Amino acid sequence: MISIMSNQDQPQNFLVKYKKWLIALGSLYLIPRILMISAIIAGSIYLYINNDTNYHPFKSYIISGFKAGHADGFKERAGKSPSSLWEKYYRKTNKLKEKVALEKEEYLSQFPESERGSKLAEMKLDNIKLPLQLELDKRFKTGLDFYADYVQQRVKRESFASDEEYQKALQDEAWKAGYEHGYCNGVSDFTEESGLSMLTK
Repeated sequence: MISIMSNQDQPQNFLVKYKKWLIALGSLYLIPRILMISAIIAGSIYLYINNDTNYHPFKSYIISGFKAGHADGFKERAGKSPSSLWEKYYRKTNKLKEKVALEKEEYLSQFPESERGSKLAEMKLDNIKLPLQLELDKRFKTGLDFYADYVQQRVKRESFASDEEYQKALQDEAWKAGYEHGYCNGVSDFTEESGLSMLTK
């Protein structure tokens, strides 16, 4: 009976005796992984914040301008349908997408039908892009990014004596760009939600 009890106590005694060593081994295993995950998350946040295509402090002014313009345009809708700068750009992008599809089709038609699938797979694996696809990849995906770039092109830093004046000019130009887009959407009878969706997606 005593030998059975002492056998049951052995694993428990082992854990108590080597508890510090087990914790140290666990730490050696977990700490590098936690540090690596933290570094990846911190690096992603840093790159996102410092990437001008993702972050513009005046994007909120584009949205507020859009809302004001949409309200005015919606009041004045009279069957006419002007196009905003983004809508014209978007239509050109859609035409380019059609040309990209034709270019790919034309490229693949050079090969026998039995090889076309493998050629297409090679293009995807090796990230091979035809000239029109490269051009399409450079185009803006959202109206918000399009207008943010448009505003930065129109307002040059060297034209202003101070950073405050420059920021104010960026905000004013962003609001005007948003207003113009919103007004065209309102006149065209789009709802504010669908217009905003077209701007941000």
